[in-house]
Amino acid sequence: MYNWALMKGLARHQHFGLRKEWLDDYLQYWPEWEANISLGNRQVDSLKVWLKTTGLENKYGKVTPLGQLLRKYGTNWLKLWELIWVKVVFNFPTARWYVHLRASKWTTTELKVLLKKDVPRLSERTISNAIQEIIGLCERTPIGDELGQGEVRYDRRNRVVWRRGFEPCDEAIMMALVHLFQETKSEKLSLQSDLSWPWIIFGCKREKVLEKLLYIRQNLFSITEESISLIGEKGEEEEKWLSGSILIT
Repeated sequence: MYNWALMKGLARHQHFGLRKEWLDDYLQYWPEWEANISLGNRQVDSLKVWLKTTGLENKYGKVTPLGQLLRKYGTNWLKLWELIWVKVVFNFPTARWYVHLRASKWTTTELKVLLKKDVPRLSERTISNAIQEIIGLCERTPIGDELGQGEVRYDRRNRVVWRRGFEPCDEAIMMALVHLFQETKSEKLSLQSDLSWPWIIFGCKREKVLEKLLYIRQNLFSITEESISLIGEKGEEEEKWLSGSILIT
C-alpha cells in the first residue's frame, strides 16, 4: 500500500531524536519551559516539534489528553511510551518506514542505504538526519530498549540497532487500530492488507495481538478470520482513543 518514494517530512526534528530527559525538564518547567529549559535553540525547536509528533501537544501548542497523562504519571510510566510510539509511527513518516522493515538488526549505515533505496530522491543529508532522528529517539527513550523498538549498541565505529519487538498493551492496540481506520477512511480492513497494524508498529506476532483484541472489552471492532470491521458509535469513541482522553479518569 505504501509508496515510500512519495513520503514527505522524513527529517523534521532538527536532526535530533527525542530524549527522555527533555520531557523530564519540560514537565519540571511547564508551562514556561521554553524560557527555563537548558537546551540550545535548535534543541528547543526540535522538542517543540517532537511534542506534536508524539501527540503530547496539538498543532497549536496546547497540551492534549495524552500530554495530561504525561503530567500525571511522568516519564517512567511505560504504557505512556507505548501510546507515544503509536503516535510517532502515524505522525512521522520515517518511523512508519522503519517499522515496516519488521524486526531485525542493522547498522545505521545499512538503514541509510535502505532508506535511500526506497526514497531515492532524498539528499544524503536528509537521509542522515532522518535516521539520526528515529534512532536517536530509540536510543534516548524507553521506546528503544524497554519497548524493543531499537536497542542501540556500539560495534567499533558503527551503531548497531536491534529491533526485537514488544507485545503492546490493550490501550496501545486500540489506539493504533483507531488511527488505522481513520487513516484509511474504511469501515472494514482485510487482515491481509499491507497496513500499519499494531503488530507491525510493535514488531510482535499478529496472533498475539488478535488474541488480545478478542478479550478487550470494547464496542468498536468486530473480528473475523479475514478482517476487522469498525462498528458501534464511531465518532465520539474514536476521538477519545485518538486523543487519549479515554484513559483519563
